[in-house]
Amino acid sequence: MSAEDRELIRSCLRGDRRAYKTLLARYQDPIFNYCQRMIKDSGQAEDIAQEALVRTLTRLENYDERYSFSAWVFKIATNLCIDHLRKAKRIAYSLDQELDGKDGSFRREVAAPTPDPSQRALAAEQMRMLDEAVAELPEHYRAILLLRHREELSYEEIARILELPIGTVKIRIHRAREQIKRRLDRDELL
Repeated sequence: MSAEDRELIRSCLRGDRRAYKTLLARYQDPIFNYCQRMIKDSGQAEDIAQEALVRTLTRLENYDERYSFSAWVFKIATNLCIDHLRKAKRIAYSLDQELDGKDGSFRREVAAPTPDPSQRALAAEQMRMLDEAVAELPEHYRAILLLRHREELSYEEIARILELPIGTVKIRIHRAREQIKRRLDRDELL
């Protein structure tokens, strides 16, 4: 954890309202973006992200400084997203190599962009299909992939957040990539 985060947390625990605002501002967008990718509904994602941040601040005294603060915050958000998805009884399915778009969507790496409009249209369609495939992943795969590729957390941080052995995290990432690869092969996108 950064010294700045540590000091902010200590200030929050002393009741410093500016520290609360600073801490919220630092994590608000990343948590909302993560929830939105998990839930696929902006309104629900906003509610869940807000709840995650409220829980973070109200349970700050329970935070263990030996661990990454961001991992703890994302764990709270992940648990709330999974609870929401279970309640909604959403069922999903299946990722391939490290596929990461700048906007947080999962994408195939493409060599150099080409000025040809038909190539751009094809690439955009492939990216859309890949994003859809990620959205169809079972929640336990989607959560891990979003934490790994969008939030750029280490395997260790993901294991801590989801309370899983690191081997399980690696296996789920591999299996999810395989499911995405099969889906894209089936759709003839690879």
